Amino acid sequence: MHRTPKNETREVKGLAIMSLESSIKRINKLHYKVKSQSSTSEKEKWYDIIKKYGHNKGGLQKGEWICTCPDFTYRHIIFKHIYAVTFSKELRRKIVSQDVVALSIPPTTLDDVECPKCKLTENIVKDGKRYNKKGLIQKYLSRVCNYRFVINVGFENSKNNSKIICAAIDLYFKGVSLRKVADHIKQFYNVPIHNTSVLRWIQRFGQEVSPFVDSLPLPHLSGIHHIDEMVVHVRKEKIDKGNYQWLWNLMDNTTRFWISSKISQRREIIDARKVFQDAKSKTPQPKAVIHNGLWTYNEAFQKEYYTKKNPRVKNIRSISVRNEGLNSVVEKLNHHVRDREKTMRGMNT
Repeated sequence: MHRTPKNETREVKGLAIMSLESSIKRINKLHYKVKSQSSTSEKEKWYDIIKKYGHNKGGLQKGEWICTCPDFTYRHIIFKHIYAVTFSKELRRKIVSQDVVALSIPPTTLDDVECPKCKLTENIVKDGKRYNKKGLIQKYLSRVCNYRFVINVGFENSKNNSKIICAAIDLYFKGVSLRKVADHIKQFYNVPIHNTSVLRWIQRFGQEVSPFVDSLPLPHLSGIHHIDEMVVHVRKEKIDKGNYQWLWNLMDNTTRFWISSKISQRREIIDARKVFQDAKSKTPQPKAVIHNGLWTYNEAFQKEYYTKKNPRVKNIRSISVRNEGLNSVVEKLNHHVRDREKTMRGMNT
């Protein structure tokens, strides 16, 4: 399951909300309040995140998180506030898998604080504060094992402030190069970091968040699929003449959900079929498939979707001229990929 650049930005913003103190309030296990990032000190604004249960056709209960923010109300897409709540629930103790304490909801009372050594929550007391480059840090003491510790939710073992890490990841997803991200952090936050540190943060948090995001239920897809291919420059893989490969992307029309992405050395029928097969394994049968008229799409469509029984999947050929065709939805996605590839000067492998 893949995510669009917009979805990646929402995930990063969800993590950014998690790093802010007292930004999430738990009413009960089905009701949370998330503070709006546009709130001011004079007037705070909170959104309700509620899990609703209904009955599907099979009679089974299915829960869905809803948000009272305008974006979710009018577009019905998972936005940053829902990501913040789901991350705090589902990724507790799972955000980092190796040698890092797990992500959890920021403790509001001493009853929520757990000693990392004895794993107990009883007899935990505050033990003063210390100031470092992360800011003012609350220290705790376990009177059971006499172990002193601090809590840095989701960013344990990181030398930099959580806001610096979130800002760096956000800049990267917006198309800024690693060296320019490090330069931005130095200029505006006066925190010297190396560009390889930014890469490690992206790898550390991105790879750990991906399995959870991939496990999220599919949105309400429209059933109209757009598919297109693009050339990507690969410096260290020489194929016949030149260094390039083909990237295939398949996306839903209404939700802009990135269903499938495959890379191949050719644009043959077997390559297009692999994209359709991947989409079939993840989504129900579509109503229509829209493409740019490449002959391999027609042949692959006949192999994977053609049937004499109703309802039939429509094969729509649309040649786009200056984004005026029917396939501009996925072509805009290609533009995002091209922007990233341009910044990277192509890909190594």
